[in-house]
This record gives sequence, structure tokens and C-alpha cells, in this order.
Amino acid sequence: MDPRLFNAAFTGDVNALLELIQEDPLILHTVTVTTSNTPLHVAALLGHAQFAMAAMQNCPGLADELNQQGFSPIHLASAKGHWEIVRDMLLRRPDLALIKDEDGKNPLHTAATKGRVQVLREVFSIESAQELTPKGENALHVAVKHNQHKALETLIQLANQIQVGDELVNAKDEDGNTVLHLACAAKNSKSSQLTDSINDTLDQLIIRIYLQQIVKLLVSDQTNVEVNAVNSEGLTALDICVTSMAGSNELEEIQEVLRSAGAEVSGRLDQAVVSNQRQQALAREDRSLTSRNEKYTDSLRNGIGVLAVLFATISFQLGMNPPGGSWQDWASSTNHNFLNVTHKPGKSIIWELQKSESLNFFKLNAVCFFSSLTTLVFLAMTEFLNHSGLYAFNKNRQRYWNFLLYALFGCLLVSAAEEFIRGMALVTDNNVAYISSNICTQAWTAIALFFLLAFFVLPFCSFVHGRL
Repeated sequence: MDPRLFNAAFTGDVNALLELIQEDPLILHTVTVTTSNTPLHVAALLGHAQFAMAAMQNCPGLADELNQQGFSPIHLASAKGHWEIVRDMLLRRPDLALIKDEDGKNPLHTAATKGRVQVLREVFSIESAQELTPKGENALHVAVKHNQHKALETLIQLANQIQVGDELVNAKDEDGNTVLHLACAAKNSKSSQLTDSINDTLDQLIIRIYLQQIVKLLVSDQTNVEVNAVNSEGLTALDICVTSMAGSNELEEIQEVLRSAGAEVSGRLDQAVVSNQRQQALAREDRSLTSRNEKYTDSLRNGIGVLAVLFATISFQLGMNPPGGSWQDWASSTNHNFLNVTHKPGKSIIWELQKSESLNFFKLNAVCFFSSLTTLVFLAMTEFLNHSGLYAFNKNRQRYWNFLLYALFGCLLVSAAEEFIRGMALVTDNNVAYISSNICTQAWTAIALFFLLAFFVLPFCSFVHGRL
């Protein structure tokens, strides 16, 4: 967007807009393909009514454009409560009352979400009120889900004036819930967000008060709500009130309001209570399992860190003091078994006598040493990134980084095992194959027998002892 055009929209300078149009008659038409937020979006968001009308008059198609967030200009004006802009836009384009944003909501739904009462009065019509969101909700459903008591009251009044109040208040969403079901569920979007993020008792109390007001409004003389309508699960509003507000101080009062209006429980209440209890138990079990998994993962990472330090220390020690020791003096060997072998003080004896085998040993020792150091650096780096907030560790990323850590640690263990075998071959008269097939095989056999005894024999003996 031309910076001059943006500044004019930002400040609401109509004269500057007209000058730019005079300079370039296509400036408003080309802006739709060069930017997300058009000048009409900016004016509608900031409430510059005169500028918005001037832009719309010169380029009516701007009103149909959706920005990057999926909102049209009238959606932005509705959300911000700029009812004058909404009114003037509808005078020029009545069809804008039915335009939908990226989520399939019209301006009436947007105003109901934010509780913009004056905007509701401007945009309300039979057609807009009967429009549904992708979840099958009308504007009344949306107002209830967001605890907008005043907006709901306004919508009911407007609907009664054109004699569609009964139809709207008893309409069902995709789950078969009427607005009364949603009000009694106490699981609407706004309350869930507040309850999850704020543990303050006062805020929770305010939410409950809103729910009470909404329920009282819905069963008042202003509506002909069907208090015993059932949703797709066969539950009435009173059923949902009992199952969703268990333990709440406001439960009895809301139940009393519903019963005084003729509400009854259905035959599926017991099933609903059991299902709700089962869901709560499963949720507690999931939280407990997640907590145990996190503790196990932390313990495992700490254990890997300790072992990495241990392996790094041993590898460093073996690198500086290899098996067999070092020469202590200057000499030239005259032993007929090792002809032409010379040595210096401090040099490895094994290196002088068995260079090929020693080279392989030192290579494995280097792999083990640097794998240990890499593991420690990896642990420190992930800990820093996780706590500093520089890198978001969601479940998938956490699983990926743990996989890399375990693979690195596996490489460390394999190199340490191979180094052990070659080290034994250096300090004995046997070769690597003999050490692997005899000494190590016997060790693995003993370990396998131990695990067999631990996991099968002992539990079986315990079972037999218990039966006897």
C-alpha cells in the first residue's frame, strides 16, 4: 500500500484520499492486490466513518475484501462497535449483512461475540439472524457461548419484534443444543478461558452470575423456550446443569429457576452423570500419567548426564594412561621378540608393541570421549532453550529431541562396549574375536538368565505361593 494512502486511512484524512484518487484514479483498485488490509479495513478498525464512506464510494469492491486474518471491513467495524460505519455501509450495500469471514460468521455473529449492542440493532434482520456458523449456531448461541447477557437480551427483543423469537431461541446447533443447553453447560468459550488462566474466586463468581442472568432471561416471559428440549445425547437443560455444575454453589439456584419454569430431568440423567464421572476420572488419570512420564523423562535425562560425565572421565583417563602403562626410561630393546623397538619415557608401551591394535583402541576411546562431551552439551543446550523460551518445546519437538539424545547415548554405549573388548585384547594374549565369543558371550548369558529369573520365575513362584 502506498504509505500516503495508509497515513490518510490511519488519520481519517478524506481530503488526502481524494487528492490521491485524483492523482491516480486506480489507487483504491490496485491496493486489493498489493496488501492485505485495505484503506477501508484501516478506517473501519479505527472508526473513521467519513473516510470509510469516501473509500467505499470510490471503490465499492473494497467492502468485499478479506484481510489476512479473514475479516472484511464490516466485521472489523462490528467487532470494535463502530455502529455508524456499519450503518452507512449497509445503506450502500445491504448485502454486507450476510458477508462471512474466514470462520463462516457474519457481522451479526461478530457483534454478538463482542457484545456490541448498538451494532446488533443496525445489522439485525431475518436473513442475518437465520444465518448459521459452521457449527450450526445462530447469533443467540454465539452470545450465550461468550457470556454476552446484554447482547442476548437485545437479540431476543429484536427477534420478537419480527416474530422469529421462538424459532431462534429454540434452534439447535450441530450437537442438538439450544441456547438454554449452552447456558446450563457452563463450558462456554469465555468461561473456559478465564477458568483456565485465572484462579481468582471473584472472576469465577462473576462468570457464574452471568450464567444465572442468562438462564433467568431465557426462561422469562420474553421467550417461549422449550425447557425440556433434548440434545443429540438425549439430555435436557436440567440434566446438563446437574452434570456440569456439580459442586458449584450456584447449582441449586439455577436448578430452582429451571424447575420453576417446568424443567424436568430425562431418563438418561444417570447415564450422563456416570459418563461425566468417567470422563473426570480419565482426565485425572491422564494428568497423573503425564506427570509420571515427565518425572521419568527428567530422571532418565539426569541419569544419562551422570553416565556421560563418568564415561568422559574414564575415556580421558584411558587416553592419557592407556592399558599396559608407559615406558619409564630411555632404551632400545634388544629382545629378540621385539626387534628394532625403541622407546622414550612416558610413551605408551602398547603403542610401541602393537600399533595396529592400539590405533583401533584409541579410535574407539576418542569416539566414546567425544560422544560423552556431545551428550553433555546437548543436555545443557536443550535445558537452556526450554527454560529461556527461545525455542518452543511442544510434544512433537520434545519427542524429537529426546530421540536424538537417546540415539547419541546409544552410540556412546556401543563405543564404550567395543572399547572394553579391544582394551581386554590389548592387555591379554587373546584377540578380539576370542574375547567377544568367550568372555563377553558368557557375561551376556549370565545377564539374560538374571532377567529371565527376575521377570518370569520369581513372579511365577510368588503366584504359586499365594495360591497355596
